[in-house]
Amino acid sequence: MRAHELKQAGEVDEIIERDYAEAWLRRGEKLLLGCPPAHGHVVAWVGGELRLPYQPAREPVKVTTAPGRWPAPAGLPDEDWTDDPTLAYRVTAASPADVAARIADHLAFSAGAARLTWTNKRLALVYPTRFVVDAATKDFFVTDEQFPPDVVARLDAVTPGRSFPPEPALHFTFTDGSTLAQRDLLAPMKVRRALSRR
Repeated sequence: MRAHELKQAGEVDEIIERDYAEAWLRRGEKLLLGCPPAHGHVVAWVGGELRLPYQPAREPVKVTTAPGRWPAPAGLPDEDWTDDPTLAYRVTAASPADVAARIADHLAFSAGAARLTWTNKRLALVYPTRFVVDAATKDFFVTDEQFPPDVVARLDAVTPGRSFPPEPALHFTFTDGSTLAQRDLLAPMKVRRALSRR
């Protein structure tokens, strides 16, 4: 089963790399990391308060995919979040204005349509145009919100939880101290590749 999941994740990664190169990257822009769409809830600690599942503080963009219809989270201990298959992301932020919380608004609201994407020019929330209501473009992708690329202070591959085999995740640390982790089977490879492209 895991071999099949890894193969499928590799195929999705190839599609993302190709599609961004053909239809989204600007001239002179280099893709560092294109996160795949992840389907599941966000667990968040905002201002020290647990939000499970996280409810967006705002409606960042109108999409055809919302709301998600995943089962309710099990409420596992925070450090074991990847052991709950309904959770796709974990966020910590001091306030709703922090980078990770702003990103979480997109991830929670879009029900898997938003993709976090990091290049040498920006960190952006990217949506396939077909999922965006009344998109003002015929381009393949819509960029809804973006930040300077150096807002990413650190990128790591982590294996939280107690499951075996462990469930890897991408872990972003932002310059404001907020963090975001996304479940991703290829996290170790993607982190090495992203850092080598900088």
